[in-house]
Parts: sequence; structure tokens; C-alpha cells
Amino acid sequence: MIAEVVSTGDEVLLGDILDTNSRFLCEQFKHMGVLVRQITAVGDEVAEIGNTLEKIAGRADICLVTGGLGPTLDDVTALACAQASGQKLVLNSQALETMTAFFKKRGFEFTQDNKKQAMLPASAKVLSNLNGTAPGFFMFWDQCWFFFMPGVPSEMKSMFEDGVKPRLLDIFGLKAEIFIERLTLFGLPESRAGVLLKGFENKFPGMRLGFRAYFPFIEVKIIYTGEGNACDSLGKKMTDAREWVVLRLENKVVSLTGQSLEQEVGLLLKEKKYTLAIAESCTGGLVSNLVTDVPGSSDYFLFSAITYSNGAKETILKVNQKTLEAHGAVHEQTALEMARGVKIISNADWGISTTGIAGPSGGTADKPVGTVCIGIAGPGIETAKRYTFNFGTRAENKKMFTALALEVLRRHLMGHTPSLMV
Repeated sequence: MIAEVVSTGDEVLLGDILDTNSRFLCEQFKHMGVLVRQITAVGDEVAEIGNTLEKIAGRADICLVTGGLGPTLDDVTALACAQASGQKLVLNSQALETMTAFFKKRGFEFTQDNKKQAMLPASAKVLSNLNGTAPGFFMFWDQCWFFFMPGVPSEMKSMFEDGVKPRLLDIFGLKAEIFIERLTLFGLPESRAGVLLKGFENKFPGMRLGFRAYFPFIEVKIIYTGEGNACDSLGKKMTDAREWVVLRLENKVVSLTGQSLEQEVGLLLKEKKYTLAIAESCTGGLVSNLVTDVPGSSDYFLFSAITYSNGAKETILKVNQKTLEAHGAVHEQTALEMARGVKIISNADWGISTTGIAGPSGGTADKPVGTVCIGIAGPGIETAKRYTFNFGTRAENKKMFTALALEVLRRHLMGHTPSLMV
């Protein structure tokens, strides 16, 4: 089964809008057991759209197209389809009827410009639009079933659910489903993860692995395609596969459910009924931002202090002046006193801190760019550790420092040894 998705519109190519339509449609295909082979974005040009559709007609089984069905001059998808497939563009009476009914119901004026939206390829059959003015349509061309939907996401999703999906299930008898388990990794390069998991497909026939890197994390997907009603033993198979993967990933799995590191930290804090405060220097608020991005973080997050200068560290967090004079801002003792200070002034159960050198300048032989000290103060523990790694840019170093601070906290909350982390 070869499926493709086409997104039309200059606004997509110019980056004016994010193409969420293609993502939605790929996800819907996934639930029907179909993997999309290709996504194509094309501008509002008749020849370009027609050429794209003509090529797909000869190689794919299904193609979902979004955009270009409106009343303006740049809405040319129907025209492009008609010309490329050698058909006339005709006034479709059913499309016209659904449009006039919609306009009447909403109290809108129906103009000659709107009538353009009812001009469809001669062989097209109408897909009703219950949420907008532009009717969709579908047709069989060469070897491929094409479904054309509006570009407005709310209209497209409604049309897909009500008109496209039922027809796909009927035409192709789709019953299979793709089942995916997602694991989140931190502290491993993608290449190393691939090496560690070599042999997976031999060990678990019918399953495969997928990898997605988004610095500084990796998502590992365990993928199985099968009949939804014939998967009584799938739970056991997926559990065995997940355990095999986790065992080989050198303690670098931070989530067994594909959640983010900050979500996992939040769950642990909630579960243990702990509160958190954060003191940041080199990360400039990134740690606090991630923590508060999680819905419900107000249940456990109390306070944040961005103490960039030594004076702020002394005044707000009560870092000892002698510590700063003897060791400087980037030191384990400074990080420890920052974590202790933010915990005390907020009355939180846990305090964590970051202080380091993100670069590109400011490093020394003793403290090169990429050095960060993470401090932590919690029930029965006060400690800090220095880490050094340089990913080349200030932004990437700050992202790594941020993730590292949260991973140190996660491991302490779980009672693990942070030294195993990197």
C-alpha cells in the first residue's frame, strides 16, 4: 500500500504557516496500518500542482491533498487536477447545492466568486464540508484514489473523519493498525543507540525500531503492524521487546512511555509529594521554563531565581562571598550553596542549581567552555558535581546543561546514582 500526502499553498513554502495538516493525516494513516511514503509541498501554480499529482497517480494507491479549494485566484487545485488528468472543469450540481445551503444557513451572501468552488473535474464526486464553504472531492485517476480537502485545519479534519476515512476503510478494507511504544533517551548519541540495539529485528520478528533525535534527546520507537482484533498476545510481545531494549541502553532511558524528561520529573515530584525550587545562572531560566511547561506544575514548583551575577548569588541565594572569591562562580561549592540557598528561601523539599560556561568565550584551561556544575539539595542530601562537554554552540550547551540538571534531579528522586548518567 503506497500512500502520499500533498500540501498546496505558497504560505506553506514561505514558512508563513506550519503544515499541521500533513502531520494529522500521517497520524491517521498510521492508525489504519498504512505508512505514508512521501509528503510533498507545492505552491499555488497550476502546472506545478498538476505535474505533482500526475506523477503520484502513476505510483501511489492513495493520495490525500489539502489546500487550494477556496474562491480566490490562487486557489487552483481543482483546475490543476482537471487539466493534468485530461478532464474538463465542470459545475458540479451537488457541490453547488451544499454550498448554497451552507451560505443560506449562515446568512452569507453567495457570490459569483464562490461559485468557482463548485467547479470540479468531471469525474469528481463531492465530499461535503460541514464547517466551511469549500466542498472537497475525490476521484480515481490512473491507479490512485485521490481525496481533496480544504487547507483550513478544522474543515480538513472534519471532512477526513466524516467523508474520507469511511471511504478509505470501505475501498481498501483497512483493518490493520500500527502499534508503537516510545522510549525517551538522554546521554547517548543516536549512533551508539543503534549499535546497542543491533539484532532487534532478528530477536523480535514482525517488529522494527525507529529513531528520532531531537537534541539532546533520542526517541526510540518499537513498531508493530498487525490486525487490531488479532493482537491478544501483543501486550506480552511489546513488553518483552521493551525490556530487551531498556536492558541494552546503558541506563539512558528516562521515560518508558515517550514522555519528556520534565514530564517524568513532574510525575515523580507529584507521586512523592515533593516541592521544587530552582536557581539558575548559565541556563538563564531554561530549566524553570521546561518545568513550568508541564501542565499541573504548580502542584510542585515553588520558586525560581536567575542569579547571573555574583552579587545576585550572594544577595538572593546567600552564597558565601569567600566561596566566590576562592573558587569563582563556576565551581561545585558555589553550585551546592546555590541549591541550598534556593531550597531554604522557598521552603521547598528540593533545590537544584546550574552554574557554568556556555560559551563561545569565557573558558579557561581549568574551566573550558562546556563546563557546568549542577548542585542539588534535598531530603538528607546536599551535593554538587562538575561536568564538561562542549557541543560547539552556546544554545546547544545551554540545552545540555538544562537537561542534565533535570536528569540529576530525576535520578535522585528515583534513588539512583547520578554518576551513571554520562
